[in-house]
Amino acid sequence: MSLKLIATLTFPADQQEKARDILADLVEKSQSDKGCLQYELFAVDKQVEEGEPVPEGDFVVLEEWWDEEALEAHVASEHFQGFLGAFAEGEIGLKIQRLLTV
Repeated sequence: MSLKLIATLTFPADQQEKARDILADLVEKSQSDKGCLQYELFAVDKQVEEGEPVPEGDFVVLEEWWDEEALEAHVASEHFQGFLGAFAEGEIGLKIQRLLTV
């Protein structure tokens, strides 16, 4: 059974454009990773009705991997490590959720 993930990323306001550009490059390269079934980038819509909670995060990546080995290879890849290294420590807020079929 494949692994499905939601990665929610948060960046400081002054890093938004940089993040968007680097994430676009990461997505392009990750989609070619062995075992990648889905890797899509979305910006979080912060336009909410008055009184409604503002959604968490700035960007969301929907991921699906053939298996744990494929995911581990992605995390160890040069392009993923380069993404992490492009920002100072603490500039990336990253929350990973694994999805389960019900």
